[in-house]
Amino acid sequence: MGHSSNQTSRWVALMSDSTRTGGLGPKPAPAPKGLLWRVRLGRSVSSAPVLGGDLLFVTCLDGFLHAVNVRTGRHAWQFNAGSPIHSTPSLSGSKVLFGCDNGRVYALDCASGREMWATQTEGEVWTSPVVLDGKAFFGSADGIFYAVDSESGKTEWFRNLGSRVYSTAYAMPNRVYFGCSDNRLYCLATKSGRVIWSAPTGNVIDSSPAVAGNRVLVGSEDFSVYAFDADDGSERWKFDTGLGVSSSPAVGGETAFIGSKDGFLYALDIHTGRLRWKSQVGNCITAPPVIGDGIVCIQAGALSTHDASTGKIIWTAELGSSLQSAPVLTGSNIYLTGNQGMVYALE
Repeated sequence: MGHSSNQTSRWVALMSDSTRTGGLGPKPAPAPKGLLWRVRLGRSVSSAPVLGGDLLFVTCLDGFLHAVNVRTGRHAWQFNAGSPIHSTPSLSGSKVLFGCDNGRVYALDCASGREMWATQTEGEVWTSPVVLDGKAFFGSADGIFYAVDSESGKTEWFRNLGSRVYSTAYAMPNRVYFGCSDNRLYCLATKSGRVIWSAPTGNVIDSSPAVAGNRVLVGSEDFSVYAFDADDGSERWKFDTGLGVSSSPAVGGETAFIGSKDGFLYALDIHTGRLRWKSQVGNCITAPPVIGDGIVCIQAGALSTHDASTGKIIWTAELGSSLQSAPVLTGSNIYLTGNQGMVYALE
């Protein structure tokens, strides 16, 4: 079984980086042969799992962060935050971080579940904290974007935008990018929180940006996928889909993959926005794709795996009425969440 995880201090985007692989890097994804184990949590899951060592971390609407041992399918520990959790966890060194509907962001010890610190905001935190150079970055529904010390939780700076932030950030050494419900994509200075630029779209941005070279890619509820210049925010290209785009782009090579609420998975050239292919997956896609070795996976109802070059479906896995989430690919096993709080391990 493959259980290695890149648990460094750099967890710069949703699911670690622009590949959305949870720090594991692109892995093969052969068709699963069977079920290793499954476990039912207290309520439904509205986030994606992440893997650190032998522990799978899953947040749940029951208010718990669950740490499940992937070798046994049994709980190693669970932490009660007291309110529903929509935030996908992130890993930083020996800590696991997540936001909560009670307005707090927590940092727990990965091995024991002991609370290391918690910091309070005035609105629910659905974003995933991202960590770079000793700072954790996240937005809140209170309309504020925060940078806190990743070791203590102490606020380093904050920027009041006046509109809710549900977009997980992408952090770079000097700049951090994220979308906002005021329809704009923001670029802030990581050291001070100063607004370097902001760029308009036609509707709310809940999508989490990906960075590819000098492009910042993001979806908008105005039905479009955008590429903005990372330095000055100028629009480089725009691609129109059939409905709103809250899915987050994943980047593999020269291609960005993203889903739309029109039910299609799109593959776009990162430089020009030209459509390489599209494949109908279901009625609606809000989940981020995950890049594998020559493939791209999307969990929108069923889990489907597509040839990254052509979009051809290689295999699908039906798990009842599974939800919009993102699988963890290790190369030998697949871990994913389903509806009604189910967590599955496939081999």
